[in-house]
Amino acid sequence: MTDRGHAAADRDRVWNSGRDGTVPSRDSGGSRTVRHAVIAMVLIGLSAFTVVGAATVFAAESIAKRTALAEAARSAQLMGNVIFKPVMPRLIRGDRTAWEQLDEAVQARQSEAGVVRVKVWNRQGVVLYSNEHHAIGMSFPLNDDVRKTIDRHASWADLSDLSDEENITEPHGDSRLVEVYVPLDLPSGERLALEVYSTDERVATARGELMRTLVPFSILALLLLLVAQLPVSVQLLRRVSQADAERSRLLSKALTASERERRAIARDLHDGVVQDLAGAGYALEAVRADLPPGTATAAGGMLDRISEVLRGAVGSLRTLMVDIYPPDLTDDGLAQAVELLAERLRREGIAVTTTVDVRAALGSDLAAAAYRCARECVTNVLKHAEAGRASVDVKGDQDRLLVVVTDDGKGPGTALGSTGHLGLQLIRDTASELGGEVTVTARPGGGTEVRTTLPVRS
Repeated sequence: MTDRGHAAADRDRVWNSGRDGTVPSRDSGGSRTVRHAVIAMVLIGLSAFTVVGAATVFAAESIAKRTALAEAARSAQLMGNVIFKPVMPRLIRGDRTAWEQLDEAVQARQSEAGVVRVKVWNRQGVVLYSNEHHAIGMSFPLNDDVRKTIDRHASWADLSDLSDEENITEPHGDSRLVEVYVPLDLPSGERLALEVYSTDERVATARGELMRTLVPFSILALLLLLVAQLPVSVQLLRRVSQADAERSRLLSKALTASERERRAIARDLHDGVVQDLAGAGYALEAVRADLPPGTATAAGGMLDRISEVLRGAVGSLRTLMVDIYPPDLTDDGLAQAVELLAERLRREGIAVTTTVDVRAALGSDLAAAAYRCARECVTNVLKHAEAGRASVDVKGDQDRLLVVVTDDGKGPGTALGSTGHLGLQLIRDTASELGGEVTVTARPGGGTEVRTTLPVRS
């Protein structure tokens, strides 16, 4: 919409403010705006807390897992180098004391480090040692973990549930375990794989420590940031709201002054020029009566034309006064204003019918909107439609107010003007502000119908 359109829309909102000296206030609207903005900020903050909290928990679990697995791998590597590597050559030769020595060491690790199961594999898939004695000497197809440890000399750790084929017969409950594989290089050159399963106590402990430190720190930092920004944001919102309210107050004040000026102009026209022209018309009638009989015919025709011009001027001035300062549109004022609009068409030779049937009490804003819509449509018929007939119908009940202007002119393509349809856009904006709508359609027999629907609020 153009600046002129915005000014018209703002003027319409305070159409009747100048009549009773009141100026609409937007303080409550500004307070609602600030309150809604603060609520939105709080909701965004809560959403941010949720996202940051979830991300922090995920990060803490990931860090705890990596830390615990790295520690389990170092512990298993140390156990392999210190305990198993020196003893394994004697165990391979069948030394019973080596077996007993490893059992004692593993039992000690079970109580100290939460070790659940230990196995030593060779490249052929044979279990050379296990704290579960029934598995010693058993042979299984090598899984990828053992093969990677022996062939690549790689140590690695991960969480496991003991679901491998060689572990099916071993009870382990529902808890997850830390699975570690480390290579053992014997003095003979043979490389074995040490498999160690331990409880995930390290992971749980690391996770708990990070949860107690990282998550509260992240949430607290975000909360402090929100608390620090909230007063500044509220202050800025209040300033914006106050500036908007001040702008509205100044605009309303200016428009109120404009209303007073228009009222003064309309009063001056009515009491001055219109009365003078009407008096001149009466004077002409008196002159006609005083004409000598011999000159009555020739001079009478001239006087008739002058009287017609005077009547047309008076009618135009009365229409101009209505446009400058419309009458009170409540009660019967709307019907009178619509009839004055129709007179504009009749003076141009357009046959017009009007119907005003409103069965509900209309507020000043709604009545003014209905009049403006009718006036704009009538102006379009005069300027663009080239119509011979037109109708202006205003009907309303308790639910809606309907303004329908029809003509038999050129149709919607030309009847509304060619410069962006500014008048139609103003009507649509006015209807939209009140929750209504405007439709423009071509009539079946030719011409245009502009239908404006406005809701009637009690």
